[in-house]
Amino acid sequence: MPRLKNRLHERFAWLIAEGLERKAAYAKLCPHVADPATLGCKLYHRTDVKTRISEIQCEVHSRALMALDEKRDLLRQMIEGTAPTKVNRRRDGTVEAIFDMLGALIADAKMAGEFDGPALRTDPEVKLSFEVYHRNHPNPPREWLEGELVVPEIGEESGG
Repeated sequence: MPRLKNRLHERFAWLIAEGLERKAAYAKLCPHVADPATLGCKLYHRTDVKTRISEIQCEVHSRALMALDEKRDLLRQMIEGTAPTKVNRRRDGTVEAIFDMLGALIADAKMAGEFDGPALRTDPEVKLSFEVYHRNHPNPPREWLEGELVVPEIGEESGG
C-alpha cells in the first residue's frame, strides 16, 4: 500500500506503529484540539489507516535487530525476574538493576496485541454514592455510633 494521501493520517500511522497510544499520537500531531482521545480513536479505526499501520509494523519487524520471538523471550525473562528491565550506572561506578515486571508484562501484552491502553469500563447498573461528613459534624450517621466490629473466628468460612 502506498503512503496515505493525507499527511496527518500518514504521520499518525507512523506514530502508532512506533508504539504511541492513539490519544498521545493525535495530541502530538494536533495539540490544539479539545478531545484528542476521541479524534485519535476515530482516526485509528479508519480502514486505510489500520492497513497502513499494519504495513508499517510489518516493514519495521522485517528490519528489526531482534526477531519477534527473541523479543518475547526476553520479555518473558523480565516478567519472571531473571533479566532486569533497566540497568543504571551511577557516578561512583556501582550498577543498579531495576526489575519492572509489570512494565514488561504490559509490553508483552502490547506486542501480542492483547492490550490497547487502559480501558474504561462503564456499567450502567453500578452506581456509587457517597456522603461526606467532616470530623466535627453535629449529626453523624447512626451507623457510626451503633457500629459493631465483627471478627470472624479462625477456620470460619464466609458464606456467599
